[in-house]
Amino acid sequence: MMRAWSCLLGVLIVAHAAADPPRIIVEARPVPAGENLVANPSFEHGAGEWPDGWGFTVNQPTKVVRFWADEACTGERSGGVRSEAGNASGYWAQDVAVEPDTSYLLTARVQIDDGKVLVRAYGRNAAGEFLKSFDRRAYDQRRGTHIMAPVFWEPSWITDMVRAPWAPVGLLLHTDPDVATIQVQIGSYFEPGTMCIDDVYLGPATLTLDYVVEAEGIACVRIYDQAGALLAQDGRTQLPIVAGSLEGLASGGRYRFEATSWSGDVTEVWYPEPPEGVQP
Repeated sequence: MMRAWSCLLGVLIVAHAAADPPRIIVEARPVPAGENLVANPSFEHGAGEWPDGWGFTVNQPTKVVRFWADEACTGERSGGVRSEAGNASGYWAQDVAVEPDTSYLLTARVQIDDGKVLVRAYGRNAAGEFLKSFDRRAYDQRRGTHIMAPVFWEPSWITDMVRAPWAPVGLLLHTDPDVATIQVQIGSYFEPGTMCIDDVYLGPATLTLDYVVEAEGIACVRIYDQAGALLAQDGRTQLPIVAGSLEGLASGGRYRFEATSWSGDVTEVWYPEPPEGVQP
């Protein structure tokens, strides 16, 4: 069975027919596609010990400390966090005005020496009150034998993998109608360790969908949007593997992949999931 490769920022979906190929692998890579709403996203500007635009929230100040690091993914500085306890957490934080009912990408480059990082989008209403109903999170941690490790998976799914330096950690989100502001929080989440954060992005995004289809002989691969419009078609005949990419897709859309083998077997998979009422 072919082993599927995975990019550093992606979501993996695999589908196959019960008894016969085709087998479809779809991976999504969100791509920043507009204005970055985060101030001083690379921690380059500031004075003294504080980078401009950033605060720090911590539950045990004696066990978790921030530092303005002299190492970076880009530029010369980054935001560092060092934790000495498994019952403590601390995050660089910034409030960012957003539009309700709108899709965004939140991502950051993180160098993890040890511990676990949390990237969090915590919503506030127009009165500035936190909304417990809008709390979107992504986690990552240092781990140990495969450099191509996705970051949207739960940490328990990705043991025995090696994390690349400054790998991105992020999530796609869609604001609720009552969300006026997002507090971006990035830092150490209840594990001892040290990490540095750089290149924080909150803004619009597009999707690149990479796909691989495997079968004894592939007759056709078709890709549709939710409304049924054909977006792409690949008819390379009798190949055992067909791979391709679709770029610039709407991040909030749903997309259907359909693969047909020469024997007549058909496999279908939706990204990210089927619409309501449609059986996968």
